[in-house]
Amino acid sequence: MSEKEGINMKKNKIIILSIILIIFLLNPKTINLIKDKVNSSEIKINKIKEISLEHGKNISFLKYKQGFLIYDGKSLNYINSKAERIFSLNIRIENYSIDTNESNIYILDKIKNEAYIVDKKGSLIKKISIKDKPIIIKALKGDNFLIQYSTNVEVEGVKIYDIEGNEIKNISIPKITINTVETDLNTGGFLISGIIIENESLYNNIFYYNKKGELLFSDNIENKIFIKTMFLNDKIILVDPKYIELRDEEFESLNKINLDENIKYITLIDDYIVIIDKLGRIIYIDEKGNKKIENHPIKNAKGIEKMEKESIIYSDGSIYFTKHKKTYDFSKDIVNVLNLDDKSLIVIFRGSIEFLNID
Repeated sequence: MSEKEGINMKKNKIIILSIILIIFLLNPKTINLIKDKVNSSEIKINKIKEISLEHGKNISFLKYKQGFLIYDGKSLNYINSKAERIFSLNIRIENYSIDTNESNIYILDKIKNEAYIVDKKGSLIKKISIKDKPIIIKALKGDNFLIQYSTNVEVEGVKIYDIEGNEIKNISIPKITINTVETDLNTGGFLISGIIIENESLYNNIFYYNKKGELLFSDNIENKIFIKTMFLNDKIILVDPKYIELRDEEFESLNKINLDENIKYITLIDDYIVIIDKLGRIIYIDEKGNKKIENHPIKNAKGIEKMEKESIIYSDGSIYFTKHKKTYDFSKDIVNVLNLDDKSLIVIFRGSIEFLNID
């Protein structure tokens, strides 16, 4: 090989390597990887405001529109992400159940057998008397709502009401102990899960109804007690303490996932079922039943919230940002964490609430 040919070969190698490097650097995955590395150390947390709060066992926090609701059995308060009180309404209830939809707020007085409907402006628009012993209230899609009830004759069920308090449908189920009622905001329907004992065998019966209260399908599953039911797109999720089952809209079984440890916390983030187990591990399960386990440097994780492109894991005294890989510690015990939008995070303590801006 001549000296000239050797020089040309070196030039060609340099050109080829340069082209490969350019392709690599222009690859979207590479760009995102570089961005993630850069962003992993960049996060700004600014406290907008802190308000005092008398925290008791009878207090509830619910996301609602562009803010959140606080109800303590005495007054209902709606606060936005800027810590501004939008309305306050006095409703004194010793033992209550509360739920919301995009239209209204529904509060049930379990002792006086009364239901209250509050609109988005904080006005009490309806007070309804309930005949049977009420247990919980659930908002349906639109203005309708349902109330789970029990009787003294081994019958439990739910009643559907319209916004005027008119009873639309009474669904009574004999010899059942209802353990959960969940509404499907995609279709407007709802699912009832209840325990029945027959011939010394335990069955968890499942009933799915449309928004009119018409039964679409039912099933009974032996030796399972579902502590929660959920809806992920067109999938139905049945949650046992150490077992997850996914079913389709016809209630055909799609996947069964056994877990090594009991579920401590479960939620839906994007298209995933997200679990914190007893060991504090984060488990992601997709719609096909694929399972992925993640470990993060935060002890005693108790919940997860989603903000923009990252998850926020919180424990008794810390919040951990999964994308930035940063931990933010507090000197007070965290009760709950709510994200209101991609920049606003609400951290609830025993005695106060902090409004944080995440940048």
